[in-house]
Amino acid sequence: MPIKHTYAEHGDACRAANALDVVGDRWSLVIAREVVLGPKRFADLLASVRGITPSVLSERLRTLQAAGVVEPVVLSDLGRTRAYQATPWGRGLESVLESLGRWYSAGPSPETAGGMTPDGVALAMRTMAPPGWSSGPALALTLHDGRLSDPPSFPYTVDSDDGRLTVTPGLPAAARTSIRADATAWSEVLFGTTSLAAAEHDGGVVVGGDRSEAARLVKAFRTPAA
Repeated sequence: MPIKHTYAEHGDACRAANALDVVGDRWSLVIAREVVLGPKRFADLLASVRGITPSVLSERLRTLQAAGVVEPVVLSDLGRTRAYQATPWGRGLESVLESLGRWYSAGPSPETAGGMTPDGVALAMRTMAPPGWSSGPALALTLHDGRLSDPPSFPYTVDSDDGRLTVTPGLPAAARTSIRADATAWSEVLFGTTSLAAAEHDGGVVVGGDRSEAARLVKAFRTPAA
């Protein structure tokens, strides 16, 4: 196996180049994407990081942990499950992912194929959050990855903070509107060409409570001025 040399070892002092020594390997940024919002079990990461093998995931996690990007944690469930989460420094990669997403979207062929993970959609919502979101009751958003068998659900709160839409992990204490959806179907409603009504008809999105609030959320993301 060839020895890998870092940009620093080659004498390149550019900090962007040195950052690539940390997260430039294939899958590293995708792993970071999946732990920025909260801890994930190894099995969750293996399912979410499409195409990676268990051995490569283990190696990437060791490398990212040694670099200070991720850290192991023990969940407070009955099984005291081991998981991985982003460190405070690692969470700073959200802005990198946001910039990469915007850069790709502005390119000559911004179309993509495949599906989305729940946290991938939540981060996309944070990236593309429409300005001027009027304060109102928080929405409960629960997403799952429909490509998996018996997928876990991930809860989020959609709210506003000083006129900007926010998406945070965990459900609100009270919500007048709830949305349960396959992550890919929900992304197609917000960022693609699928209407909310069509997604509801197909079963990919289920809205409970005040549907007008869900429609208002979709409209905000679909409005060109946003």
